[in-house]
Amino acid sequence: MLIRSLAGLAGTALVATVAAMATTAPANALTMQECSAKYQAAKDAGTLGGLNWNQYRKAECGSDTATEAPAKSTSSKKETPAKKPAKAAAAAEPKSLTMQQCGAKYQAAKDAGVDNGMKWNDFRKAECGPGADLTALSTDGEREPPAPTTAAPRGVTFPRNVSAKFSHESAGKARMHTCLEQYHALKDKNALNGLKWIQKGGGYYSLCNARLKASS
Repeated sequence: MLIRSLAGLAGTALVATVAAMATTAPANALTMQECSAKYQAAKDAGTLGGLNWNQYRKAECGSDTATEAPAKSTSSKKETPAKKPAKAAAAAEPKSLTMQQCGAKYQAAKDAGVDNGMKWNDFRKAECGPGADLTALSTDGEREPPAPTTAAPRGVTFPRNVSAKFSHESAGKARMHTCLEQYHALKDKNALNGLKWIQKGGGYYSLCNARLKASS
């Protein structure tokens, strides 16, 4: 009888102990996975306050059983958008001719008699600036000369039509070479009466080009 009583008391004490443990265990303890995710989120947000994993787990997850470090968060993060390729830089300004290149171009113009009597500095500014061609002058027929605003000196003659020898060239170049040929012929005869190839208001080239365009 005494043994049964002792057994009954032991059973009752065991049940009471289990019940007490159940009531003292934190009801809201997080699972390892939940705590790990919470820890990683705090870490990403910079709100850990210097706590390591074990300290955080005890303080924030209501559990003292887990000891391993949390797995890296697999939650999707907003990826930093890739930088868009920079727009192509605006085209660089065309380079000017070097002093050596400009000097060669100036001498060639003087030899051809189409430098218009320009001084070196004036020629350099007019013919060697940004985008200037290495050999072609601005009067080589690629660009039309401005329309003349003055009349030719008395006695200066001009070709009536474009020379057939230049028919294989573009219309502008054909007119320019026709005018240049006549210009040299008049220059050799000293028959230009002071008119230059290019000058303000309209030199020989401008006057000749306008007449050839009108007759075509």
